[in-house]
Amino acid sequence: MNDDLYLEELQLEEDARGLTIQRFHKEHLKGTLEETFSETFLGSHIIRNYLMPFTSGITRFLDDANSGRAGKKTTAYKLIGEIDPALCAFLALKAIFNKIGVYHEGKPCGLTSLAIYAGGLIHDELRLREFDEEHHKWSQRIHDDFNKRELPRHKREEYMQKVFAKADLEWSIWTKSDMLLVGLALLNVFKEVTGDIEVETTGSGKAKRDVVKASPGLLLTVEKNSGLCEALFTTYYPTVIPPKDWSVDTLNVGGYHTHHVSPYPLVKGSKKAYREILKELVATNVLDRVLGAVNALQRTRWQVNVRVLDAIEHVYNRNIPCGGLPRANNRKPDPAPRNLEGLEADHPAVKEYRAYCFGIHERNRRVVGKRVMAARSFQIARKMSKYDTIYFPHDLDSRGRAYPKPSGLNPQGPDYVKGLLQFATGKPLGRDGLKWLAIHGANCFGKDKLLMHERADWGKDNLDLARRVAADPRHNLEWTKSDNPCQFLAWCFDWAEAHAGPFPEQHVSKLHVDLDATCSGLQHFSAMLRDKVGGFHVNMTPNQQRQDVYGAVAKVTERLMREDFGSNEGVEIKDKEGKVVSSIPFANLSRAWVTFGIDRSITKRPVMVKPYSGTRTSCGQYVVEAVDEKIGEGAAMPFPKEDLWTFKMYGADKVWKAIPEVVIAADGAMKWLMTMSRLVGKSQPVEKRIEWKTPLGFPVHQYKFDTTSRRVKTFFDGKIIKPRLSEDLDTLDPRQMASSVPPSFVHSLDGCHLQATVSKAAEQGITDFAAVHDSFGVHACDVERFSLIIREAFVEMYETHDVLSEFYETAEQLISDELKEDIPPIPPMGSLDLKGILSNPFFFS
Repeated sequence: MNDDLYLEELQLEEDARGLTIQRFHKEHLKGTLEETFSETFLGSHIIRNYLMPFTSGITRFLDDANSGRAGKKTTAYKLIGEIDPALCAFLALKAIFNKIGVYHEGKPCGLTSLAIYAGGLIHDELRLREFDEEHHKWSQRIHDDFNKRELPRHKREEYMQKVFAKADLEWSIWTKSDMLLVGLALLNVFKEVTGDIEVETTGSGKAKRDVVKASPGLLLTVEKNSGLCEALFTTYYPTVIPPKDWSVDTLNVGGYHTHHVSPYPLVKGSKKAYREILKELVATNVLDRVLGAVNALQRTRWQVNVRVLDAIEHVYNRNIPCGGLPRANNRKPDPAPRNLEGLEADHPAVKEYRAYCFGIHERNRRVVGKRVMAARSFQIARKMSKYDTIYFPHDLDSRGRAYPKPSGLNPQGPDYVKGLLQFATGKPLGRDGLKWLAIHGANCFGKDKLLMHERADWGKDNLDLARRVAADPRHNLEWTKSDNPCQFLAWCFDWAEAHAGPFPEQHVSKLHVDLDATCSGLQHFSAMLRDKVGGFHVNMTPNQQRQDVYGAVAKVTERLMREDFGSNEGVEIKDKEGKVVSSIPFANLSRAWVTFGIDRSITKRPVMVKPYSGTRTSCGQYVVEAVDEKIGEGAAMPFPKEDLWTFKMYGADKVWKAIPEVVIAADGAMKWLMTMSRLVGKSQPVEKRIEWKTPLGFPVHQYKFDTTSRRVKTFFDGKIIKPRLSEDLDTLDPRQMASSVPPSFVHSLDGCHLQATVSKAAEQGITDFAAVHDSFGVHACDVERFSLIIREAFVEMYETHDVLSEFYETAEQLISDELKEDIPPIPPMGSLDLKGILSNPFFFS
């Protein structure tokens, strides 16, 4: 190892620690100054600790007032007597920690202003709850809109006051005096229960006033928690020397080299008992292939593709549309037309212009987070671009899926991040590599539905395009129109260079060429139950024609809709009282859908989530989004606007009914897994978990607890979960167990397939890997061999393991004797021959 690089790594890790502390304190200082400290990580953590004792104190205050022990019932009692004490506690805590300086000493907080602020939060919440009871559907639409738009509190309050005015309702029903009395009562309870605020009198004469300060004990608590929480904000950089390998000695340490980076376990979030089990398995060599795969991923040598970085920063800074890359600056609405001057505010033309401006401001607001991520990615890429080689330490989640520790820049990022990374060491293409590099270009451009030889031909036919782009990517922006523009730009550079001389096969390429699964979840379900129909649609049978499961579901959906062309039935439209006022014929809806077009864009997301416990509700959400996206891209409005929701829900119903005709095994396997998991939850085994092992021996522990806790939901102020009241509540929640295990089971299997593939490839001399769960990449010259390894590893995994029977063996032991008779039989196997996968090039392509 180069001594200079080792010292450089030590400095990078020290810099990361400094950045971690700086970022943590910057965020919390900002929260203090903007009076949103309660919404910071530390603020939320402290509020959770106070919530239970403060709630108990409010309950005692109300009980005393109700019993007469406290004398005459106060105004404060009358106003808050019917309110959930936990809600009062939560909102009052937000007021206290937003207003008094617990993190940074600012201006003293007046007792009166703090009390009115706390009382006002409770008043506003009560008004909104009453509105929700009287106008539930209207309230729900507003609430859903707020969640989508992520508006700040003051904007939501302004909007709701306008809604109240429109509904001819009074917003304020408490006087300022009422709010003051409520706030004072709650502050007094908090002071009596905790002793953590102090009231002092300052000034004299007319300047005399009472102020609220944090007690020394509270300040010390905040300081201690701040030190503990800093480590949770660890900034992880790529390393410039190989990370430490995972081994029995480093299972709880991680891959970094100094104490400046907080230690982390191999399996993130794992409990001590689980880590002991893992240590024993590692010590006895059971998990050699699992650790070998993770170590191979983090030993992969990467570098920043500076030419792509230069070009992508250029288009980003100039707000040039480029795939999923966000705009660097806000869009500005066009100036108001002069013909609007003098028109009333409710004139249709004025309303239309205001709606146009609102849409632009909404898009600007939504892109802020993406913009921060993009800027951070470019900043880290620029920082790491001076190194010839960088590495990405990895860990695993509880299901065994591998993730890079550094965020912002890593091989699992979006297109504009993936395109910035290439392998540090190149390899000559050779004939096979040249073919696969051509296919890679077609895939990145958006031609990934073509047959393999057609994709290769596309790459060859577009050499001139690659040369034009590579010669001047800042001015020739043809690359920005592709599906994955940054990766396509990297391909243009490489493809043009390969053909700069007479022998392109000799070109040394550093690009990673990725192979993507055909709906990975369905492939795993089809394999475990040998589902021939499902397997055919996800390219698991011998076939030189690429199958498209999303397109297949779209065809079935259209067939179901066409069957309604002659239907006399329809969707009933009801008024607020539930009376049927009209009906929309199925025939009209079905014809409108067929005209609109049922394609794979409509069915893709509902089908993708089906193996992961997708529901009819989620199907509806995805169909709604797909229709909105299609209209946003210029498709004609398919139905009258006032009935567009009915149109969307009709389509969602048909998609949901079509999926089981194509995806057969997934339904049966999911229902069986859900039933088994529910029975384990009901049995409440001593271990308080359900568990299974992947075919490579990796242990997965799943537990969802029933805490009987309530969510304190506030319309403006988020949600908080009350901590468990006692150990007696530490019981499994059968419902959550049933819904969470099927997706976790499938994720554990795709994680296992990745590990088996990388392990097998490493044994055959392949050393560099790009991996994103169900998308595996290597050098172009290695793809031909690697493609077969992917398929061999998958077939071997399911031919040597009956994963449902193995799941049954562990789950059955956790189910109580009285519930064993409810255990359903394992779904029967079909006739799919897994060896057919070996001759289907589209299984991963």
